[in-house]
Amino acid sequence: MSSLISNTELTSLLESILPSCNELTIISAFMTQPATRWLSSLISNNKPKVQLIGRFTPNDFAKGASDLNALRDCINNGYQVKALVNLHAKIYQIDQDTIFNGSANLTGKGLALVNDGNLESCSRVNACEQSKVFINKIVESATELTINMLDKMQAYLEQFEDTDKAELLAVWPEEILPQTTELFVSDFPLGKPGATLNEYRLNPSLPFAQIEYAKDDFLLASTLFKQTKAYVWLKTQIMENQSERDLGFGQISRLLHYGLSDDPAPYRQEIKDLQANLYLYLKLYASDEVEIYIPGKRSEVLRIKKD
Repeated sequence: MSSLISNTELTSLLESILPSCNELTIISAFMTQPATRWLSSLISNNKPKVQLIGRFTPNDFAKGASDLNALRDCINNGYQVKALVNLHAKIYQIDQDTIFNGSANLTGKGLALVNDGNLESCSRVNACEQSKVFINKIVESATELTINMLDKMQAYLEQFEDTDKAELLAVWPEEILPQTTELFVSDFPLGKPGATLNEYRLNPSLPFAQIEYAKDDFLLASTLFKQTKAYVWLKTQIMENQSERDLGFGQISRLLHYGLSDDPAPYRQEIKDLQANLYLYLKLYASDEVEIYIPGKRSEVLRIKKD
């Protein structure tokens, strides 16, 4: 039975384990240079295979939660660095058999490497196949970063004055960091339009969290909605099936059930709730592109609006 340990204890354990490890995967929403330099100093002699997966949104760098120079150092050291926009997990996996999971980011404060460090906690997790599959799913879903991509991110951030950084979108333009093609529950609205959700507060990079934050600017909110993976997926399903017949609610539910990559897969009712929320956003922000109508006493049916 595992017990909770503090981030200072985690740091001490990692300092004893990492110098002899062969493989290391760190999943951390945020990463900063004090922690990445500390990490490099521990593994410089044994040179293990290293994978680092972070959230790495524009806001994260603008606010100093993550550091582009830290990522540059890591890539130059031969580490694989990947980004996943909806990431909030903090997991340290060493040699497949040792896993720590908790609240400590790979940052100076997260690992108590600086004087004003945070108070964090974590526990050692059983390295069962299910845990390994879960971690591997995160790694596979993330997009690998290169030095060239980091340079583009830096140039993009430099366009904004300090007073404008609050207006930064929580995702990168597609030409800088393309979205992953896999579809997850977090790509969908977790509530109805206008709902105040704790999930959005904890992870403002979620696509529908961004839409809610932009709701006072209808044009921006509409643009953000039409760029979401959920809406693009839905529109693609309509276009691919329109030659046969218009798609009803049940048909979309079935397609969504098979289209989601979450493991474990969500329950059917959860899928229907996500779909119903998406339809409400569609009516609000994309009624100029997609029509929802009810033929007779049937359920809601979707079709692309004709010019």
